[in-house]
Amino acid sequence: DKKDKVDDIIDAAAKASQVFIASDPDREGEAIAWHIAKAIESKTKAPIKRVKFQEVTKSGIKAGIANPLELDKNMYDAQQARRALDRLVGFMVSPFLMEIIGPNLSAGRVQSVALRLIVDREREIENFKPEEYWSISATMAKPTTLADKFVARYAGTKVTNKADATKIKTDLDKDTYQVVDVVAEEKAKKPFPPLKTSALQQAASSKFKMSTKKTMEVAQSLYESGIITYHRVDSVHSAPEAITDLREWLKKNGHDVPDKATSYVSKGENVQGAHEAIRPTNVDTVPSKANLTEDEKKVYSLIWERFVASQMKPALYDTVAATIKSSSGHMLKANGRTLKYKGWLEILDVKDDEKEGKLPPLQKGDNVVLVAPKVKAEQKFTQPPSRYNEGSLVGELEHRGIGRPSTYAAILSKVTDRGYAEKNKEIYHATDLGKKVVDTLVKFFDFMEYQYTSDMEGQLDKIAEGDLNYLGMLNSFFPKFKEQLKKASQANEKDYGIACWVCKNPMRLKHGKFGYYMACSEYPKCKTSRSCEIVDGEPIFKDKVPSDVLEDVTCPKCQAGMIVRDGKFGKFYSCSKYPKCNGSRKIPSGHKCNKCGYDMYVTVFDGVSKIACMGFPSCRNIQDIPEGQPSDWINPKELQAKKKNKGEGVDVTDDMYELINFVNKTIEQYNR
Repeated sequence: DKKDKVDDIIDAAAKASQVFIASDPDREGEAIAWHIAKAIESKTKAPIKRVKFQEVTKSGIKAGIANPLELDKNMYDAQQARRALDRLVGFMVSPFLMEIIGPNLSAGRVQSVALRLIVDREREIENFKPEEYWSISATMAKPTTLADKFVARYAGTKVTNKADATKIKTDLDKDTYQVVDVVAEEKAKKPFPPLKTSALQQAASSKFKMSTKKTMEVAQSLYESGIITYHRVDSVHSAPEAITDLREWLKKNGHDVPDKATSYVSKGENVQGAHEAIRPTNVDTVPSKANLTEDEKKVYSLIWERFVASQMKPALYDTVAATIKSSSGHMLKANGRTLKYKGWLEILDVKDDEKEGKLPPLQKGDNVVLVAPKVKAEQKFTQPPSRYNEGSLVGELEHRGIGRPSTYAAILSKVTDRGYAEKNKEIYHATDLGKKVVDTLVKFFDFMEYQYTSDMEGQLDKIAEGDLNYLGMLNSFFPKFKEQLKKASQANEKDYGIACWVCKNPMRLKHGKFGYYMACSEYPKCKTSRSCEIVDGEPIFKDKVPSDVLEDVTCPKCQAGMIVRDGKFGKFYSCSKYPKCNGSRKIPSGHKCNKCGYDMYVTVFDGVSKIACMGFPSCRNIQDIPEGQPSDWINPKELQAKKKNKGEGVDVTDDMYELINFVNKTIEQYNR
C-alpha cells in the first residue's frame, strides 16, 4: 500500500548525487532504512548514507547530515530477529489456543507474558489471607508547651491480637514518659533524572490517567513538531550541550545550580540506551507559554519539569528521630522532618514530601506527657497487593527486562482488546479467559517464563551489538519451541475412548464457532464429527451416536439405521453412515394428520411455524402448532408485531422483516 511512495523515493534517488536515510534512530528505524536502501541501491549511483538525529530541529538535522553513518546491519538483524521471534510464537501458538479454547484468540511472545503478570497478581489477591495487627500510637507534648503536640508510635514487637494491644494500651494510659535518644541530621533529596519512555508513560498514567497509547501518540506529535527530542528511549543521560544550555537558563532565571553538572547513568544501558533522555529541544519553551493542545501541554510539562529539575541542587531537610521510653518499659518512636532548602522542588512539585510532621525541640532526658486524644490502639489487617494500572504494569515490565519502550503501548492494548483483561477505573482485572490462556501457555512453553523473556531481550541486544549471530539465535530457539508446541498439541488431544464410527480411528475433542465437538483424528481424510457438551470433563453428545442407532428408522438411500442430529433448522434423522451417505428424514411431531392419518412434522409456511403432513404432495394439510409444541424457526410476524411496540422484544427493520420472510419461504420449498 506504500508502493507509490517507494516509487517516488526511487525516482528521486535516481536523480540525486547523495542519498541520506534519516528514519528513527532505533532498531525499527534501522530496519526501515535497510529496506529503503535495498529498494533503491540498484536504481541509483549515488552513495547511500544513514543519518541519525535526536531532535527535529535545524541544528539537530544539520549535525546529523554533517556526520553521516553507514547502515548498521547488526541493528537491522536485531530487528529482524525480534520480528521473526514474534511471528513464530504468534502464528504457531495462536492456532493452538484457538483449537483448544476458542476462536479469535492470540498469543504473543511478550504480550502473553505481560498478561501473566496481570493473572499472577489476580491470583495473589484471590489467595491472600489477611493477617490481623494493631497500630498503637500516643499523642504527646512537652509539659511546658502542651499545644505543640506530636505523635509517637509503639516500636515494640508487632502486635497481632486484641489482648496484647489492650494490655499495652492500659500500660501506656497510666505510664510516664522520658526522651531517651534524639538523632538530628540534615538529609538531602536528590532530583530525579530526566524522563525515559517507561517513566514518561508511568508519570502520565499516574498524574493524568492517560493511557500509554495516548501518551505515545502525544509524544510523537511533540517530537514531529520539534518540541522534544526522540521519545522512544531507555536512557536517562542528556547531551553535554543541552546540559550547558539548561544550566545557563537556570542561572538566568534565578535558580541555584551545583558546581558541577549532575550526570545520570542508565541501568543496563545497551545500544538503544545510547540515545538521550526525553527533553525539550529548547528549554526556553516553557509549558505554560507554549502553543500546544491540552494533552500536548500535559505531556510536555512532565518532560520539561523533569529535565529542568534534574540539573538543580538537592532539596535539604532537617530531620529528627526521637526515642521515648515509658515507665513500664515500652518504647515509642517519633519522627519529624522540616524542609530547609527547596532546591529542585522549586520546579517539580512532589506532594508527598511533607508526610512527616514537625517535632518540637526535644533533648535527651526531656519528660513528655500524654495529651488528647492520648493513646489509640487500632485494629488493622494486612492488605493484598494492588492490581496493576498501566503505569505500574509498565514499571513491572521494565523492572523485569521484558519488552522495550516502543512495544509497551501495543502490548497493553492487545491484552484488553482480546478480552484477556478488563480495565475498571484504570485498574487491570484478569478475566476467566485470560486466566485460562495463561494456565495453558505456562504449562507448555518456556517463553512464558519471566526470566526467559528477559534473557531473550538480552540476546536481541547482543545481536544489535554484533556479539551474537541472528540466524544462530533463531536456530537455537526454534527446535525446542517446535517440540514444546508438538507436546502441547498432543497433550490436549486426549483420548476419550470414542472411536470414529466410519473409519474406527480415535475421535478428538475440538472447539469451534458453535462450541465443542468431537472430530475424527484422521481429518481431512475422514470428516466425521458430532457436536457435544462437556460435563465433568467428559464429552456428552447432543445428537445420538451410532451406538444409539434407531434400527426402526431406516435411511431412504441405503436402508441403514438412522440417528437424531441437530441441524441448522432443528432436529432431523440422519444416516448413521454419514458422511459416506447423506440420507435424511423428517422427525414426526407426534401428531397425526386429521385428513389422511399420516404423521405431521414441524416446518415453516409464509414465515410462520406450522405442522405439515408428511404425506405431501398427495396431502397438503397444514395446521397451527398445537399449544406446547416447540418451534425452532423465526416467526417474522411475531417480530413485526414487536417492532410496532419497541418497548418489547426485538426492534426489526422492514428490510430485516423481508429477509426473514424470504429465508423462511426458501426453507419451506426445501422441506417440500
